[in-house]
Amino acid sequence: MEARDLTTLVAAVLPRAWRRDSPWHGEAHWRCVATTGLELAAGADGTDPVVVLCFGLLHDTRRENETYDPGHGPRAEAFAGELRAEGLLGLTDRQFESLGAALRLHSNGQVSANPTIGTCWDADRLHLPRVSIEPDPTLFSTQAAHGAARRSAAALLREHGAPGWDELVAAAAAG
Repeated sequence: MEARDLTTLVAAVLPRAWRRDSPWHGEAHWRCVATTGLELAAGADGTDPVVVLCFGLLHDTRRENETYDPGHGPRAEAFAGELRAEGLLGLTDRQFESLGAALRLHSNGQVSANPTIGTCWDADRLHLPRVSIEPDPTLFSTQAAHGAARRSAAALLREHGAPGWDELVAAAAAG
């Protein structure tokens, strides 16, 4: 997807997202996950930054509450399907398959050998301290997610805020 298509996607998703203003699972978190994911992707061969950005944008857009919500991943995957059917999510079949799996399973405590899916999950897990959960290093799928420096970088994003969507879109499109 080109930058203008990703910008159109962001503009379509934000007003339709549930709990966008949530302090734990809302837009600020989505931007942190997208930022961390793009940083992880920069050092990992075979990782698709466009899928990583789409995951950051969509993964918690269908949460019903702030606590236990096992259906939010499958609902986010269904939302992605709606966006694709509307022509707003112009991913290839392979990209869409990876995004769907990443969304559907992101809170199931798994690891993935797929570098794109693993990057998505690791980016979200690195931000678990926001809800007082310390990430389990055995659940990181990528080598890049390990280490105190990566956890510190994620903490700084949460404290100071992640870049805006325009900057994230540009980074993903530049790939």
